[in-house]
Amino acid sequence: MPVSRAYRGGVWSDFATITGSASGALTGLLFVAVSINRDRVTAHPALRSQAGQTLVLFLLPLITSIVLVVPGTPHWVLGLELVAVAVVSGVAMAMISHGRHPEGDGPEERLARLLDSVSVNLVTMLLVLVSGCIELAGDDGLYWLAPAIVIALVNGVVNAWLFLTR
Repeated sequence: MPVSRAYRGGVWSDFATITGSASGALTGLLFVAVSINRDRVTAHPALRSQAGQTLVLFLLPLITSIVLVVPGTPHWVLGLELVAVAVVSGVAMAMISHGRHPEGDGPEERLARLLDSVSVNLVTMLLVLVSGCIELAGDDGLYWLAPAIVIALVNGVVNAWLFLTR
């Protein structure tokens, strides 16, 4: 396997530390918010789904941060780990969002399902997948990871805000 000169753990460790810390703190705050609103959340499938999606969005940067700071990781292993994170996160999002889709066959319901299927969540998972695939190919794919992490954190914060204010 050709060795890529792109991945240098020390270069990305500050990014991983910052995003891991932010996502860890936000995950903890989400658990507090869900605990405070437990009765309301358990009574509404859409709120449970939104809380679950927000949890995945906050865990994605945390897990990728852990993957980035493991010392001595070969590029192809890093690529495989990122692909696995993207696939598992994408499947989790799809499974969680299943109860969130509106029922019915009217134009509004079909539009809502379409928009949800091509949502920012999907873009986030695709960016992580692209990052992993480029790393697998031996090139620098981590620059695709930066917008994925930012999108995940911002989308998670927006979801959490909507979750708390509904």
